[in-house]
Amino acid sequence: MKLNPYRADISEKMSEFDLWVTPSLGEIRDDPQFQTNLQQLKKGFDLLARFSNDFINFNSCSPKQLTEKIMEYSGVFSEADVKTCLSCIWNVLFLSTGKTDNNIKCQFPIYLQNVLGVDTYEKRTKSGKTKRQSFPRVITADDVTTILLCIKDDKKSAYDFLSAYISLILSDTQYCKQLWSLGKAYIQQKNEGDADSLLTSIAVFQSRGSITATQGHIPEKRLREYMVDWGLVPDLDFNIFDVEIGELLGDIEVDDKIKKRKYDFIIPYRTRENGKKIFIQSQFYAGDSGSVSHKVVDQTDSSRSVTKQKYPDAVFVEYLDGAGYYASLNGDLKKMLSKATTKEFFQIRTAPLKLRRELQEICFLTVLELEHAIIKTLGNPRDVEESLINDGYCKDDIHALINDAISRGLVIIENGNFKINDARKEIVRRYCLLDIIANYGEPIPYNSKTGVLYVAGYKSFWGLSQTDVVKIASERIPGINSLWESVVSPIADIQWLLDKQFVKVK
Repeated sequence: MKLNPYRADISEKMSEFDLWVTPSLGEIRDDPQFQTNLQQLKKGFDLLARFSNDFINFNSCSPKQLTEKIMEYSGVFSEADVKTCLSCIWNVLFLSTGKTDNNIKCQFPIYLQNVLGVDTYEKRTKSGKTKRQSFPRVITADDVTTILLCIKDDKKSAYDFLSAYISLILSDTQYCKQLWSLGKAYIQQKNEGDADSLLTSIAVFQSRGSITATQGHIPEKRLREYMVDWGLVPDLDFNIFDVEIGELLGDIEVDDKIKKRKYDFIIPYRTRENGKKIFIQSQFYAGDSGSVSHKVVDQTDSSRSVTKQKYPDAVFVEYLDGAGYYASLNGDLKKMLSKATTKEFFQIRTAPLKLRRELQEICFLTVLELEHAIIKTLGNPRDVEESLINDGYCKDDIHALINDAISRGLVIIENGNFKINDARKEIVRRYCLLDIIANYGEPIPYNSKTGVLYVAGYKSFWGLSQTDVVKIASERIPGINSLWESVVSPIADIQWLLDKQFVKVK
C-alpha cells in the first residue's frame, strides 16, 4: 500500500528514536553459545574433580598430577571422547589462570624448543606408517589434543608433551591454587545443587566477546527476514553480504580506507542497473562504543561522496538502534541524522514502515505492494495495473514484477483474476493493517485514549483506534475480508503486530 510521505525535523527524529529504540538484542544467558560454554565448563570441572579427588588439596591440581590422570584417561576412552573432554579441560585451565589460547599457542612451540629441546614428533600417516614431523610455529589447544592423540602410543613422548603444555599454563603454585580454589567452590555448590549459579557469571564474561560480536549481526538478519516477507529475493533485490565501497566503484580512484568501508545493504542490488538505489549502513550499539561510533560519523561524508561519483542518484539511509545511541552516543546519533545526505533513518521496529516507504519513493516495486493492490481491487488485472500506476510505478516494472510473482507462485491466476498464494495471506493482511494505521492515523496524545495503536514514521504518537483499523481495512480494502479466516483473525493479526513490536498500544 502506498504510504503517505512525511518529513520530520531533527527534534522529531530524535524523539522518534527514543520512543522506538530497541535497548538490547537479548541477554547473553539466552544465547545458545552461552549454554554451550556453560556446559563445557561444567564438564571440565567434573573431569578435573575426578582427577583430583574432588580438589582435595591444591597439590592435586599440580601439572604432574593432572598429566598422569589425563594420560590414564586418554588410554581408555575413544579419540572422540578424549577430544571433547580435553577441550573442556583446557577451557577450565585458561579460565582459572586468566591465560588465553591466543597467547599460549604462540608461546608453547618456543617452550618445547627452549625447555624440552624438542622440535619434532612422530606423526602417524593414513597408511599407518609414521614419519618425523616438525612442530608448527603456532600450536593451539586443539592442536595439542590432535598431536597428543598422534603420539599416545609413545608413552614417554606423550607424557612429556602433555606435561609441558599443562606446566606452561599452570606455571607456578599460585595458578594451581587458583584452579583448586575454583574447583573447591564448584564442588561445594554442586553438592548443594547450585553449581550453575557459580559458573553462570563466569561463563557470561567468558562468552561476552564472541556473543556480542555475533549479536551485532542480528539487526541485519532481522531486516533480511523482513525483506523476504515483502517478497524481495536475496542476492538479487538485496545483498546477503556486506559490500565494500571499492567493489562498487570499479576504476574510480579513492583512498584505501574509504574503499574498504562497507554498505550493509544496497536496494535494489542487482535488479536495477540504473536509477536510484538505497545505500544503508547498519549500526547497533547496546552500550558505549564511542571510538567506533565517532569514526563511523567522521567517515560518512567521504564514503558517501565517492559513492555519488558512481551512483549520482544514490539515496543514503541509516539503520541505527540500541541503548548506546539513546545514552552516551546520542550526540553521534544527532550528527548522523542531521547530515544533509542522510535521507532517512529507521530502527529494528520501524523498518517495516519506514524502509518500505523509502523503497516506494524510489519506485522500487515489491511483491507485497502488488499483493496489496490485488486485495484492494479484488484482483482484476486492469484495476491492479491502474492502482500501481497511480502509486507512481511504471508499466514495465509492473508487468515484470507480475510475471516474476506468477513464476514464483506468489500470485495465482484464477478465472482471469489475480489471487494471493495461501502461504502469503497472513503476511499480506498484517502488513495491510500496519499501513492502514500509518495512512489513516492522526496525532493522539499517548495518555488521552485507550485502545489506540501507534506507529512510527509520522508525528509523535501517531495512531488509530483498534476498531477503526479493522473497520477502515474492511471498507477500503475489500479483498482483505476474504483473507480473514474467522472473526478472530483481525485480532490475531493485530496481536502479531504488537508481538513484533511494529506497533504500540495504549
